[in-house]
Amino acid sequence: MKIDGSVFIVTGGASGLGAQVARSIISEGGLISILDVNSNLAIKLADELGKNKCYFHGPTDVTIESEVELAIQRTMLYFNNATIRGTILCSGIVKPPKSLKGYAGNLTSFAQFEHIIKINLLGTYCVAQKVAEKLLENKPINEDGEKGIIITVSSILGLDGLLVGYGTSKAGIAGLTLPLAKELAPFGIRVMCIAPGVFDTPLVNQSSESEGTPLSLFPHRLGNPIEFSNLVLQIIKMPMLNGSIIRLDGALTV
Repeated sequence: MKIDGSVFIVTGGASGLGAQVARSIISEGGLISILDVNSNLAIKLADELGKNKCYFHGPTDVTIESEVELAIQRTMLYFNNATIRGTILCSGIVKPPKSLKGYAGNLTSFAQFEHIIKINLLGTYCVAQKVAEKLLENKPINEDGEKGIIITVSSILGLDGLLVGYGTSKAGIAGLTLPLAKELAPFGIRVMCIAPGVFDTPLVNQSSESEGTPLSLFPHRLGNPIEFSNLVLQIIKMPMLNGSIIRLDGALTV
């Protein structure tokens, strides 16, 4: 798929992996719409990348259908001479807010589990489904009849089984990949999933447990966000990548 001149919606695009994805797509001539709740960081990134290339209409809660629909609608109006060709779904949280108490001290309560599942799993599907509705309306762009792509973000914690709330939400995202790819395949829409290991992002740097962060086997370091975004670019460009989960972890298992 051609990136140049196409619009891609990036959730969690104000910082971390999402922000790097935005930078990399724009470097390839693409256009970005950021869906994020952090207005300050999103506005700062749009200023950095150029508001003619990077759009942020305002804070968007990915778990609220009406807010997602409004963000997509305004994106289409903003980039009225371009077409939405895909979405990269990077938004998510690792831990629930401190206001939600764990069961018996440190066990995961239902409220904590529900909160993480709603944001990570249901929020991912909400945006994927709403973007898919728009991709269905696209004209095919190549001889394969391709109309667009959806790239979700799981985690090795979801594949290897760690952290009840976060791990389960990310396992759900991984499990969504092939069924959604099969559902959308007749319409020329691909679905791929990336399961990253530990990457050097603000989410890791702000964690109180960051000093004990495991390093990949080789290279023996944290992942660089540009390595993640480079994979996103390759997935977009490679039509035969569909319905699969790619581990990006330097052979790290947890």
